[in-house]
Amino acid sequence: MRKFLLSAILLACSFSVNAQSQDDPLDLRSCRIHVPFGQPTGAKQDTTLICRTAYFLEHDNKAKIPQWVSYILTPEKAVGCEKRLNAFKSDRYLPADKRAEIRDYAKSGYDMGHIANSADMSWNLNVARESFILSQMAPQEPGFNRGIWKKLEDQTRAWSVNRSHNILIYAGPIYNRDQDKTIGVNMVTVPNGFYKILVDLETNDVLVFKFKHETAKGSLNQFVTSLAQVQKESKLVFPMPKQAKFSKEIWESKTKSAAKAKAANCDSY
Repeated sequence: MRKFLLSAILLACSFSVNAQSQDDPLDLRSCRIHVPFGQPTGAKQDTTLICRTAYFLEHDNKAKIPQWVSYILTPEKAVGCEKRLNAFKSDRYLPADKRAEIRDYAKSGYDMGHIANSADMSWNLNVARESFILSQMAPQEPGFNRGIWKKLEDQTRAWSVNRSHNILIYAGPIYNRDQDKTIGVNMVTVPNGFYKILVDLETNDVLVFKFKHETAKGSLNQFVTSLAQVQKESKLVFPMPKQAKFSKEIWESKTKSAAKAKAANCDSY
């Protein structure tokens, strides 16, 4: 009996260790593919660049959230078949005093909100796992995260599929870490807004969105804004293609056809 209990304890410990295991980030040079026009720049001092297989980010170590996340969504990746994992975990690459923990979000009323959408990362199991690392997340109101923000995430995949083009995505929070609310022991900053910038890498069409951090409904057109406005509020500069063409309205697309393409791709998965 004692032998059985010892084996059970060792097995449980093994699972615990595996649950906490996490690949080290890649060399920063590996992430040049995620910033084809150059890396976004800002003035904040205490930050950490983190390169992972499917995305690149700059983490604000005081706010415990990313300043920006950049990645490229292809039509093939937009119809990935991995199931949502919900395997949230802190970023073990960051020092303990510079990262958010799951307990910071507990009973806070906020979702652990993806900046790089997990459904965009469903084309590979390890990539899907890395999409749940907290360094690429920020506190989001449930009504915002599961509402208008999700609507744009779904629409972005539809644009990639319908246009058959690769889309560069810059996304992140708008915040003031000295004024905005914080949650948890680690004082994770709650953003007052969010932005997302889409660049069609074939046509150089650009769509820029800015949201207040609140529940919202209706057309995405009402959230289309200028690059200058997002750069002013985020205090970041986002590199653009030389022939960038800024759209004043959302691009045409058929979301149902994109859903059908995913269903067809994953039918025998």
